[in-house]
Amino acid sequence: MGGRFENQVAVVTGGARGIGEAIVRRIVAEGGSAVVPDLIDPVEPLPRTRYLRCDITDRDAVAAAHASIEAEEGRLDILVNNAGNQSVALTDQFDPDAWESVIGVHLFGAFYWSRLALRTMKAQRSGAIVTVASVAGLIALPGRGPYSAAKAALMSLTRVMATEVAELGIRVNAVAPGMARTFLVEEGIRNGSIDFKGMLEEIPMRRLATVDDIAKAVCFLASDDASYVIGHTLVVDGGWTILGMHRKPEWLAATG
Repeated sequence: MGGRFENQVAVVTGGARGIGEAIVRRIVAEGGSAVVPDLIDPVEPLPRTRYLRCDITDRDAVAAAHASIEAEEGRLDILVNNAGNQSVALTDQFDPDAWESVIGVHLFGAFYWSRLALRTMKAQRSGAIVTVASVAGLIALPGRGPYSAAKAALMSLTRVMATEVAELGIRVNAVAPGMARTFLVEEGIRNGSIDFKGMLEEIPMRRLATVDDIAKAVCFLASDDASYVIGHTLVVDGGWTILGMHRKPEWLAATG
């Protein structure tokens, strides 16, 4: 099967479900193969995909997983730093262990994988890294201090890494999703930390993203279609972060 990722090997952390699974599905459909480090098993394993049990906050586990990729797949063309977790509380009430866990998964996990992937990509003189950040790193979301801090840091790290390796033919970018129908968001709707009806009123497109909306953006940045794009964070949020007037008068409402 031909496609943008023909004969390429992609690592998608946390790719057993949600946005990660949608990314893997697209890469495989376009000719690539994937390795998925995760702590859970897929509901339905995808073809040309190898699943690894891996805690991305454990440096030794990441090193072992990376070594297995070099031994079995023999190359690494795309890294998608997608794995994530969430914990919600006011800053002065946040459990320090929970805070550390969120920072560890998002920021340290991405660093541990990126540092090893970059070494392989430097030897190949080619490759692409796409990190799944969040609009939480651009706007204030009360109760999500460590998540927001980690996502903002990831966007900054993306710019730093991009300038370090661009001349070697390696591109580093990020995607900042808004609210998507993921497991974490569904959990937030159930436990009341996300006001679903109110959320829709904040999004000009009046819907949450699908996981495939985000996967398409990630695959664009991972592919040669974005061959001259580096250090960029692509916001995919249906207009959430650009909406300034949250309560429009009726005469300004869309008609038709």
